[in-house]
Amino acid sequence: MTQKRKLGVVGYYHYGNYGDELFLDVFNQYLGDFEFVFFQDALHRPYFHTPLKDKVQQVDAILIGGGDLVEPSYWTDQYFEPEFLAKPVYIHGVGVPTWGGEKQAIVARLATFFQHPSVKHIHVRDEQTRQWMIAKLGPSCDVQVTPDIVCALDMPTVDRPAGEPVFGLISRKQKPGSIQWSNVHALCTRAKAYGYRLRHIVLATGVIGREDRDAVAEFPFPDMEVVLSESIADLTRAIGECSVLASMKFHGCVVATMFGTPAITLITTDKFRNFYKLIEREELIAHHRHETLPDRLPRYMAKIPDVTRAAIKAQARDGLRGLAERIRADLGVN
Repeated sequence: MTQKRKLGVVGYYHYGNYGDELFLDVFNQYLGDFEFVFFQDALHRPYFHTPLKDKVQQVDAILIGGGDLVEPSYWTDQYFEPEFLAKPVYIHGVGVPTWGGEKQAIVARLATFFQHPSVKHIHVRDEQTRQWMIAKLGPSCDVQVTPDIVCALDMPTVDRPAGEPVFGLISRKQKPGSIQWSNVHALCTRAKAYGYRLRHIVLATGVIGREDRDAVAEFPFPDMEVVLSESIADLTRAIGECSVLASMKFHGCVVATMFGTPAITLITTDKFRNFYKLIEREELIAHHRHETLPDRLPRYMAKIPDVTRAAIKAQARDGLRGLAERIRADLGVN
């Protein structure tokens, strides 16, 4: 039996964050003929319990992605370490959270990494990120762009429950008192008045899920079902059963979109705005601090068109097939 070539996988994995766990499903689907070696050992510093140089020596190439990993305002010590450049590096599905500002020294350090000849592939999830990278980092290779890689997944077949349609709410842990729950309460009150039954989904497992349950505890809305699970697949089905969603989590919105479900954002950071611009549903962008939040829920919500979903899925899949082909070609894998 031919031994699998090894990919060092760098990202925010195995802590139960919903979108990141879905990224792993995507990479397993398109790169399943490689053995994954996960580099990060801990959620908090020090992230690596053994020297990075030793970890890098064990693998044939390194895959970095996806998510908001290109952080221009502080250095994370996780994703773009110089030791990685000893092997071919493939960056896929990343974004830049520019809302936090940037520091010149951090951007310069990122540029040093992205300009290195070991970086063979760069892929980002939206055109706005691509333009920022070209302007700020001057990367060594072309920057490819397709929709978020979670769009490439096949969503499970879900039968929506009989009776009242479900209005789903997804919150997340924030600093105590920072969520404007009065606006969320008004949104849920309107949904209930329109005949929805309410569902609060804790969209995470493991340590992140335990943290997110704190947000649920802050919002004891009457007659609201709470969904908890240690299964990412179960959480995906819980989204699919909803007729409308409101979410503080980006990939709650992405997955709802791929089910055809309109999702009102409760955060307005770059990735939300860029994705909703892409699918031409900017009227769904809102924030939990906006007093007009309930107005984002009309009595009748238009679903996400099938043609839109098919297009962004095809684009995301094309990007992943290109990634797999490039790694295989560079490593001489048939």
